[in-house]
Amino acid sequence: MGGNFGPFSEPRTVIFKKILTNNENGYNQQTGIFTAPEPGFYCFSFSYHARQTQPSGLNLMKNNEVILKSFSERKMEGSFVDNASSTACLQLNSGDTVYVSLPASYHVQGTGDCTSFSGFLVK
Repeated sequence: MGGNFGPFSEPRTVIFKKILTNNENGYNQQTGIFTAPEPGFYCFSFSYHARQTQPSGLNLMKNNEVILKSFSERKMEGSFVDNASSTACLQLNSGDTVYVSLPASYHVQGTGDCTSFSGFLVK
């Protein structure tokens, strides 16, 4: 992901192109979706940076359902920067999917490694 991402008229899956670690290839770099390779307790976090006056934010999704939201609806006049992060730990079955979604009409900034997604298996 690079530059501004959004706003769009429909929600979009955020695809993170810079991959630091991808054990067992659970994260699909083409779709932006993590698929649990084995059942277990997983923790996921995401953060974002936004630099416009439009609403900004992201959703963490599990099997196409919103698990948690992090957003800023309106910025005060003269305020152009938002930063936020969220974390959730989830019990997943093999084949469950987790991904980050940009809500319709929202945006985030993707440059400078300021917007990220990570996860790991706790067991």
